[in-house]
Amino acid sequence: MKKTRLDIQQDFLMTLLRPLVFIWMWFDAKRKVIRDPEFSFCRKEPYVLLANHTYMFDVVHVPLRIWKVPFIIASQTLFTKQPTKFLVSQVAHVISKSKGRSDTAAIMSIFSAVKRGYPILIFPEGDTTFYGETGYIEESTMKLIKKLKLDVITCNIRGGFLSRPRWGTGKRSRHYMELHYKKAISKEQLQDLTLDEINDIVKKELYQNAYEHQRIAMIPHKGKKLAEGIENAVYVCPHCQAINSIVSHENTFHCKECKKEGSIDKYGFIHDFVYDNLVDWNHYQRNFSDKLRNTTIESTGMLYFLNFDTLEQIEVGQIGLKYENGKFIFTGAHEKVLELSEVSNPTLTLRRDFGFVCEDQHYLVKLDSLGSAFLRVVQNKY
Repeated sequence: MKKTRLDIQQDFLMTLLRPLVFIWMWFDAKRKVIRDPEFSFCRKEPYVLLANHTYMFDVVHVPLRIWKVPFIIASQTLFTKQPTKFLVSQVAHVISKSKGRSDTAAIMSIFSAVKRGYPILIFPEGDTTFYGETGYIEESTMKLIKKLKLDVITCNIRGGFLSRPRWGTGKRSRHYMELHYKKAISKEQLQDLTLDEINDIVKKELYQNAYEHQRIAMIPHKGKKLAEGIENAVYVCPHCQAINSIVSHENTFHCKECKKEGSIDKYGFIHDFVYDNLVDWNHYQRNFSDKLRNTTIESTGMLYFLNFDTLEQIEVGQIGLKYENGKFIFTGAHEKVLELSEVSNPTLTLRRDFGFVCEDQHYLVKLDSLGSAFLRVVQNKY
């Protein structure tokens, strides 16, 4: 199958821009690449490349060394606002995908790209980790791999999360990451594997606990605001079990209820609290889903309506969003009460962009705080 006119345009632009992107990523992070000899960056045949998602620029670092630039599966939200809309539709090879549900158009586009000779890059978690541990992977990814009948290459990314934790609002020095490429499943092996067996292999190859890696690497990431924003990730105090009581300032944070104070050091570890890392803290707070749903959660933010037919992001205005008694209550620029039972396809992108569908309307709320708490009241998958 021949390349399209857009393929040729994008190939040309990415070849032209590649040296500049290399320089940009050189300034972004110190990068160490470890490659399995069974996989070549110059490979011409299509394959599926899977990677864990540690921070925003993984999507640039992972395919950077690959000669034939893959088609990246990315959130459809990127197609609704400039400048990302221009980049993902005219410059880079990107296929729009709705997170958390089946997307027939995306699957057809993936098969078409493979027929035109391109590899496919998927971040199966769907978004960057909040806590430093590889997260939930949709079963649909395994079904797609099975149908594609291609070699499966994995890229295990290490070090990126603590360089730039998704929840953090403060800057950190010395960004560092390792990229470990491996041929995990050959197309011949794929034929004899069940979906569960594929799932087990993929999860094993992509699993990464940033804190376990850091206990050995001990790479410092200095900063003056290392704890700021932690309340976007954690919502249960492990000392008194209060909900949404954590407040951060510079390198410290405390619980408003029991007054217990903790801090985060230059290596990313927590001091003077029950847990010294967010992976264990998150495992603990997942036991409080019912208690979370029985509390009130409030934040301000900016509301947008997304139209995926016209690829528009329509600004509605500043709003207040409250969760209470199984309802989302909007005030300000949008006065509305939504039943939680009618909300579907909840997502949390970037640091705290909370999206969902209700009454055939796509909502996107750029929250000022408490992103994880709002997501967890709707679902407990991610």
